[in-house]
Amino acid sequence: VHGMADAALAEAGVDLGGVTDWQEAAAISAAAGSPLMGLPQGLRVRPNGRSENFVGSGVASPDSGDKPKAKGLPLPSLRDIVTLAFFIVGSLLMLALQRATRADQTPALAPCKQCSQDWWDHFWEWRMNDSASERPATAPGGMEWEWDATTNHTDWFGVSAELVDTVIATYVDPAAGPVLHVGCGDSPMPELLYRAGFHSVEHIDIVPQVVSTMKARYPSDLWPGMNFSVRDFLGPTAHGGGPPPPLHRFAAVIDKAGIWDWLQDEASEHLPRLLESVREALMIQPQRGVYIIVTKQSPFQLSETLARARANFLVETSQALGQKGIAWCYVLEPL
Repeated sequence: VHGMADAALAEAGVDLGGVTDWQEAAAISAAAGSPLMGLPQGLRVRPNGRSENFVGSGVASPDSGDKPKAKGLPLPSLRDIVTLAFFIVGSLLMLALQRATRADQTPALAPCKQCSQDWWDHFWEWRMNDSASERPATAPGGMEWEWDATTNHTDWFGVSAELVDTVIATYVDPAAGPVLHVGCGDSPMPELLYRAGFHSVEHIDIVPQVVSTMKARYPSDLWPGMNFSVRDFLGPTAHGGGPPPPLHRFAAVIDKAGIWDWLQDEASEHLPRLLESVREALMIQPQRGVYIIVTKQSPFQLSETLARARANFLVETSQALGQKGIAWCYVLEPL
């Protein structure tokens, strides 16, 4: 095509050899009937005389001075912005309504009597009254204890001996480390544990009167390694609560008809705090310690409670205690 245009210009006597401006050359070529001659590669002449790049060339016209423009995402329209705003506001309102509805449907928690220091002070003051005639003849509903003129201790469920002989002696090695007994009260557990070979046991209770009674009953010179102290196992460490220091040193934590049992009854929202204290008490190595619970909960009920509390404990064994089907024992290992 270019050869034909050159011949036409030569025949017309047009010489573009001295023309340096491409637009001038294009005008001369067009006048001579050859619009292709002299045009730069990749450019075409528009009616207004300006040049335009081919699509996708990415090159600005030589004379325009324009810079290439980067292509970006299209800006949202006003209608799009308004629609998005309505959607966000509507979603937030629905979330707030759902939370308010759930709050209204959540039953109010009953006051936790046994979470109070005063409750336990009054209970043990009444329980340890010297006048046997003022003591009740039967235990509270769902509980059982040995209570007669020949005994001076409170054995919740009446299964302490069976617990020590068939569970604790089987799943806890006395040589592995000390044992922590929480909520010891005036139960026969301290003596039963000692006679079973557990000579390093910390017995704690929240009531000073109980601790004083047990210290007098088991003098340290006659029962070395049997220790009693006033301590709130659920209390903050900064105020002398939680497990006795140092942490992670106990081979077992024993909770017989104690904190677990009344918390799951009255204030289950505090169970994670109890389990946190248990974890802090139990040894981690060379072997993990175990948490031994005696409760009136059946295996199914315990499983549900552990799930709600997100306990992350493995039930190593479960065993019914006693002849009346009142008590269950569980050995739990932290995961």
